[in-house]
Amino acid sequence: MKRVSLHLGELIYEADAPIAYVYFPETAVFSMLATMEDGRTVEVGPIGNEGLVGLRVALGAKTTPDQVIVHIAGTAMRLTADVLIGELAKGRAPLSDYLARYTRMLLVMTGRTSACNKLHSVEQQLARWLLTMNDYIGNELRLTHDLMALTLGVRRAGVTVAAKRFKDSGVINYRRAHIQVIDREGLEEIACECYQVVKAEYERVYSDLSRGLRLFESQVPK
Repeated sequence: MKRVSLHLGELIYEADAPIAYVYFPETAVFSMLATMEDGRTVEVGPIGNEGLVGLRVALGAKTTPDQVIVHIAGTAMRLTADVLIGELAKGRAPLSDYLARYTRMLLVMTGRTSACNKLHSVEQQLARWLLTMNDYIGNELRLTHDLMALTLGVRRAGVTVAAKRFKDSGVINYRRAHIQVIDREGLEEIACECYQVVKAEYERVYSDLSRGLRLFESQVPK
């Protein structure tokens, strides 16, 4: 595997193009986007450090129907798709288990994202999405309104109005291409139930990893 640095908005996969590489995110966050014939897009789901960009390769596919872009700049470990296929063919049980876990997690996330995009307001969707990004990388988010609108499948003006309301109420602060989460509890009150549903599934799927991390942190000298 090779560590690569990825830039905000960088295109990783074109829809229906062959998948040459898969990526294991470290600090970067990716976004899977469904693109309509008229050019409109909406996020199918984000991929952070719990996941794999290019999961369809592990399921036997050679292409992806979705476009994938970098939503948060950072690093990822890149591996050729053929190598991953070869490792899976060897019957590596731990690798297969990790990918099965992530598939379970991703199904819940994509299902709730689709429902949320259809049933909930722009403000609820934006709050949910900011909370998810906050979970991935912390309070300081390098994001643009254009990219957030692209992700949520709404007009940029809608994101701008919602973000201004969040800023006026004190839950976030922002300037050009930079958002700071100030009041996480306030964001949780604005967000719909979809955020908590996905988070609960995440905690169920990765509960043993969370316990291991807590044990490790308890043993690190202060």
